[in-house]
Amino acid sequence: MTARRVTSNAERWEMFSRPPFTLLSDAEQAALARNMRVVPFVADEIVYVQGQDVSSIAFVSEGQIKMCATAAQGKECVLHIIRPYAFIDIGVIFYVGAVPYSAVALTPGKLCVIEKEAFLGVLKANFGFCSRCMRILTARQRLFINKIVGSQGRISVACRVSAWLLHRCRMEQSDELHFDMGRELMARLLGVTRESLSRELSRLAEHGYITVDRRCIVLLDKRSLKLIARS
Repeated sequence: MTARRVTSNAERWEMFSRPPFTLLSDAEQAALARNMRVVPFVADEIVYVQGQDVSSIAFVSEGQIKMCATAAQGKECVLHIIRPYAFIDIGVIFYVGAVPYSAVALTPGKLCVIEKEAFLGVLKANFGFCSRCMRILTARQRLFINKIVGSQGRISVACRVSAWLLHRCRMEQSDELHFDMGRELMARLLGVTRESLSRELSRLAEHGYITVDRRCIVLLDKRSLKLIARS
């Protein structure tokens, strides 16, 4: 991953208006800014390659990136979609060896890339910032554990779809969800086939729990969806 341009201080500081960077002091923000570069990317660009050594922290300031891995039989498994104002993976600062996944851009955008030592220095100095980063790591770990359990057939398609819709509702703070990804990518993200996803969305719509209109899904009955997600 190579920086093609370095932006102005004003654009750099815009990042620090977002959590968790709002927990930092002016001096700590300045320390990170001195060790940061902005890297633009285009759609389909490979940001990380599975097996690559990564020595910096990447924060998505614009665009979307998919975290994926390739199984032994060559099938792609989509682990997570990283949206704006989120880290690709904070865990890289603790990895010994290469990353076990690839990161591929879904849209054009920009990364703020921070050197590992500078980031570690702020983690050590600011407990509140460190705690928030640990919460981010914990949430990602829980997501991946659920994916592993689901891949072993222990979580039904109905449960996965309902839980994911509720998760997106919480993240976007809206009952009306707009998706800029196709059904195929959505299905890979959930670890199900496209046909199974379409059937489940149709079933939820028939019961009146949601409405589906192309790439817009509206949650009408979250109570019922929660019951399905917990089943």
